[in-house]
Amino acid sequence: MAAISSYMACTKFSMSGWIGGKREMRKRNPFSISAQQQQAAEVQEPQEEKVQEEQEVQKEKMKQQGTPLRPVEPQVNVKSKNMSREYGGQWLSSVTRHVRIYAAYIDPVTCEFDQTQMDKLTLILDPTEEFVWNSETCNKVYSYFQELVDHYEGAPLTEYTLRLIGSDIEHYIRKLLYDGEIKYNMNARVLNFSMGKPRVLFNHDGQPQDVQ
Repeated sequence: MAAISSYMACTKFSMSGWIGGKREMRKRNPFSISAQQQQAAEVQEPQEEKVQEEQEVQKEKMKQQGTPLRPVEPQVNVKSKNMSREYGGQWLSSVTRHVRIYAAYIDPVTCEFDQTQMDKLTLILDPTEEFVWNSETCNKVYSYFQELVDHYEGAPLTEYTLRLIGSDIEHYIRKLLYDGEIKYNMNARVLNFSMGKPRVLFNHDGQPQDVQ
């Protein structure tokens, strides 16, 4: 399957710093701690280390199982909103070759673009169809995307945060390619092998067997 696919996830990013499409600058308050507080903190450190170790073990288990998908409920009669030029300050996105992330609800059928729903992130995977995908590999990317969205919970909703997520997904796609889970689409319109030249496997007769 070399078709374009998409996935939407709800976010819990912080939008409190946005006023009229502009970032609100806040003063940073200094932080200090007394000697008694520092001693009490040192006593609590062993307990905190145990908690951190348990959390790391749980995270390792979650990584092996993959983050469960929590897609957004499909909507009907979606119309494009906030697409005019005066709303340009709210166009939050991260666009790379294989990953496009928009802070909006995009109808997967009609492609209507509702940018009033900035609490949702839409991921468009491999729009140029450079790789061959199946449902399993697509879900792996979507699961990793959901994991990143959960990881950045509470972070400011900015293009920088979206670029961090998009960059991590690009690295994950490269890993899938090198592990042989996906391969280049040799029927793509343009063959530029953006993640490295393909590896050709030969069988015992010296004939090419597969391309990755």
